[in-house]
Amino acid sequence: MRTRRFWSLLLVVCMLLATLAGCGVKGEDDQTTAPAATEPGTTTAEAATTEPVETTAAVTTEQPPLTVDGYVSATDCSLYVKEVGRSRFYRGAFILDWSASGIEFAFSGSGDLRVDIEKEGSSSNAVLIAEVDGEEHTLNVNTAGVQTYRVVTGLAEGEHHVLIRRRNMVEDGSDNGILVGIKGFRMTGSLLKRPADNKYMVAFLGDSILCGHGLPNQNGLATYAMDLCKRESFDYDVCSVSGFGVYCSSTRHGFTENTLTKYYPYFNYYRSTTLRYMPERTADLVIVNLNTNDNNFGWTNSPETPYKEALKTLISEIREIHGENVPIVWIVGMMISPDSGVNQCLNEVFAELGGEAAGLYTITVETNTAGGDGGHPDASSHAAVSQALSAFIRTKSLLDLPAQQ
Repeated sequence: MRTRRFWSLLLVVCMLLATLAGCGVKGEDDQTTAPAATEPGTTTAEAATTEPVETTAAVTTEQPPLTVDGYVSATDCSLYVKEVGRSRFYRGAFILDWSASGIEFAFSGSGDLRVDIEKEGSSSNAVLIAEVDGEEHTLNVNTAGVQTYRVVTGLAEGEHHVLIRRRNMVEDGSDNGILVGIKGFRMTGSLLKRPADNKYMVAFLGDSILCGHGLPNQNGLATYAMDLCKRESFDYDVCSVSGFGVYCSSTRHGFTENTLTKYYPYFNYYRSTTLRYMPERTADLVIVNLNTNDNNFGWTNSPETPYKEALKTLISEIREIHGENVPIVWIVGMMISPDSGVNQCLNEVFAELGGEAAGLYTITVETNTAGGDGGHPDASSHAAVSQALSAFIRTKSLLDLPAQQ
């Protein structure tokens, strides 16, 4: 009996001691100390976040300069680089597949700047335009695998601004993707903090017009979209493929087999048919310029009903990505008549879905086919459409912009 009492007493004492041990003195706010942030590029388990680099790069604002003496990988410098357009950090590279996609960064240093670029897919060239302190340099990326390309040599000591963007479209005209990614930089100096975001992000969807067909060199950096974004200081997202429509595409795309409605929800359908597009920053406004290929390649087959269903699907895809209330502006008439059957169907769908009260707008512009290259709009048309969009955005109060000069 005495033994049983001894063990019972011992058990009570142990429980009391355990309770006292757990009642440590609390701090003033009783908060757990967060793990210290790690340096850019670290892969240690102690990192403060487990999110992939591509989901955190855009929100980083203050960092010490990153010294580079030779080579720095895209992974290690990603927090210092602003992704432009539909560029994304993916599998160790900044992906520059889409028209006008690119990267922007600043560095302090001198001498040469080179970039390591990986090319996949089609054997056709990808053309990149690098602007260093406002001076343009053309990079013709024409060799498969990873190659080093010289951007500029002999830079004077000082701070330099670099913007590298893609001029041509994502595919070669036969449904084969021309896929490129920047794997890293070769330089001497220090990368400075990431360039700041602009106030507004505008997303553009389109076909060959948005790819720059009809302009010299089929220049996707000289379209109405780029002119608008430069003048209004917008960040942007461009998704465009020549020959694509909402429901009907050109013959080389198999009419209804491959359309922008099918491709748009994905990061890049030419790379992956499963990886969805999830931008770090959603758009404040979406501008669409489609229907030309629907009109030219499919309207003789009376596709009014399937077109309308495809259009509703595309609107749903846009709003799934950028938000259910994002305003959508559809450009009508740039290459085909505003009175064409496909544009009439567009108007009917917009009206059915609630029109401007539901954030669905159309802007009618002058038709222009003077740019050649199959009757595309010329440079004057792109400039006029850009100006018209600026005025339209202000008139409809779609974004809070200063008075137009």
